[in-house]
Amino acid sequence: MTRISRLSFYTKSDVRQLITILKEFILIFIPKGKNLTARVVIPKSSLDRYAADKYLYKNFHLEQRVKLQRNLLNSKFINQIVILWRILIPRVYSKNSSLLLTQCLFLILRTWLSLIIAKLDGQIVKNLISANGKKFARDLIYWILIAFPASYTNAAIKYLTNRLSLGFRTNLIRYIHDMYLDRVMTYYKILLNLDDIENIDQYITNDVAKFCDSICGLFSSMGKPFIDLVFFSVYLRDTLGTGAIVGIFANYFLTALVLKRFTPPFGKLSSQRTHLEGNYYNQHLNLITNSEEVAFYKGSLIEKAKLRETFDSLMQHVSKEVNYSFTYSALEDYVLKYTWSAWGYVFAGLPVFLEDLWPRVPTDHIDEGEAPPAFSPQNVPVDENQNMRQFIINKRLLLSLADAGSRLMYSIKDISDLTGYTDRVFTLLTNLHMTHSPTYSFRSRYGPSDISGTIQKNYDGGVRFENIPVIIPRKDGSDGEILVKNLNFQLLRENTLLILGPNGCGKTSIGRIMAGLWPLYYGLLSKPSDDEIFYLPQKTYFTNGNLRDQIIYPSSYDEMLANGYNDDHLYHILREVKLDYLLTREGNFNVKKDWKDVFSGGEKQRMSIARVLYKNPKFVVLDESTNAVSTDIEDYLFELLQNKNIAFITFSHRPLLMKYHDYVLEIKKGTNKDGWVFHDLTSEENLKTIDNEIHDIESKLARIEEWEGRIQEIESFLDGKNDNIGESHLNLEEAILFEF
Repeated sequence: MTRISRLSFYTKSDVRQLITILKEFILIFIPKGKNLTARVVIPKSSLDRYAADKYLYKNFHLEQRVKLQRNLLNSKFINQIVILWRILIPRVYSKNSSLLLTQCLFLILRTWLSLIIAKLDGQIVKNLISANGKKFARDLIYWILIAFPASYTNAAIKYLTNRLSLGFRTNLIRYIHDMYLDRVMTYYKILLNLDDIENIDQYITNDVAKFCDSICGLFSSMGKPFIDLVFFSVYLRDTLGTGAIVGIFANYFLTALVLKRFTPPFGKLSSQRTHLEGNYYNQHLNLITNSEEVAFYKGSLIEKAKLRETFDSLMQHVSKEVNYSFTYSALEDYVLKYTWSAWGYVFAGLPVFLEDLWPRVPTDHIDEGEAPPAFSPQNVPVDENQNMRQFIINKRLLLSLADAGSRLMYSIKDISDLTGYTDRVFTLLTNLHMTHSPTYSFRSRYGPSDISGTIQKNYDGGVRFENIPVIIPRKDGSDGEILVKNLNFQLLRENTLLILGPNGCGKTSIGRIMAGLWPLYYGLLSKPSDDEIFYLPQKTYFTNGNLRDQIIYPSSYDEMLANGYNDDHLYHILREVKLDYLLTREGNFNVKKDWKDVFSGGEKQRMSIARVLYKNPKFVVLDESTNAVSTDIEDYLFELLQNKNIAFITFSHRPLLMKYHDYVLEIKKGTNKDGWVFHDLTSEENLKTIDNEIHDIESKLARIEEWEGRIQEIESFLDGKNDNIGESHLNLEEAILFEF
């Protein structure tokens, strides 16, 4: 797991030199002011750590089943907390450990201060009843003075709770990000496994924060009462006796059983509410993302109905929670606030009433004829002031003890909520580990994977497919739907390939296998290193940032400077893709806008080509990346890539693009048993075939006027305006039908 080890500030000019110093760290540059950049140094993640943790989550479900079968005392919640604790506090000597230890010390200090305040409260009441003004003033000054450390202690506990929550959340989020955003592309693959987890953004942004706040708040709300119980019980045992303390704890135990018996399933309810809130949020997000499409379709009514249905489901669940909470809160308040307070008064008054019923007997021997000693019960009057003082102390401590016990009982609901948050976070981490594993089985929960394909990287011979099937990743594994069978071809570095076929035939799926998004169930895929191949998806993605960020994506500005590039280089790239007018239209490279709404379709695709020129790879995969530009611009862009010696693999349904390529992989049902044909466009035989196809197309185009005239005659005949149709026209009609 990663952690921040250094935070420094440097000027922009220093960034290039400082980046090359530490190669074993991940560097994050955060702008600070106009001329400063904060360089955050984070150690690289330990892959061994995640490989070891994988078995904790993988074996968790199996161990749970075994324990349940053996009827052993088992707590799923505690086992999950133990595993998550390795992430929250990875080492004994860490920042979070120090915060936790400091919070424990402050909790003990607050209990000790509460004991002093209770004694001081009793002393003040005693002085007030005895009309001792001097001691009353003295104790009042003590009261004011002790308020300073007491107030500081209360504030420190709240501060440490918040800081500890931030520390836990930081460790947990970094652990999640290390697996969620990496070269394995878990963020994409996990979307294919929605049987166990939905709305993963809700899990990461909302549930993790609630889990950290809940566990830290629970530690504070349970730690202080537990310490109070120990300290106050020891003190009260000397004044009330062991029997009273046993009675108090028996009352606690009985109350816990009653409340546990009538406690609703708050954990399950909380988990369901979070799920419904995520659905409602995503429904709004979907409307915002696709607002233009919905507006064109005039789909306001159906979208409103969906939103209302989602909101009503959420409100029904919240109403159910409110009803449960009302009944439980009434029982909880009656037992904890009033019943326990009554018992507190009973136990606080025991020393006074027991003194009257069973007076103390002196232990010293009295000889016959001697006068009774001064402390004899017959001669010592009852000290009402002392009794009042002791009663106030006992009352305050017993009420504090009752409050401590009640807060522990109140924590039952908090523990129930924490159980729901813990289960959701644990489910998230389990799915991340499943997806992050090299043997991840798509949509298969815990069964063995049948992914046996081999991927050879850093291949110098270009791109090679050997007996590779294109299978939609599902829980059926290799028995799922096959789009293309046994792909076999090789493309050298200096050659270009057009993968041609209709929509839905599996063109883009081939690119997904090349990029590692889909599994290679069997066969051999040989390809260059990831730095030498660049992928352009059908839909161009624009990041949140300025115009410069759109060109250099996925690189950062500081990485651009480290590579020796500047804005002049970017301007040259814009000129090459004929987008240099953007600087005049938008202002400069630093302007920030919602670029997906600013750029037109053609500008988006030319911006994608600009990213290729900035990256300058050996290979680029183009998935319908030029279908929105004009024909002359399309010709220019392909020639530009050829002049840059960038080999390209193009996915398209347009045969007109064959003129830019050396080979064609045609995916078409019925061509052969595997559903594909590989053509070499550079051979004479294929060139003749292409010429024949062009000649046939030109012949058909030359007869368009004749066919249009015949269509008009047929329409006239159908309308009853012309009853005479010659045989030649019928033959022409048959010819038209045959051609199409």
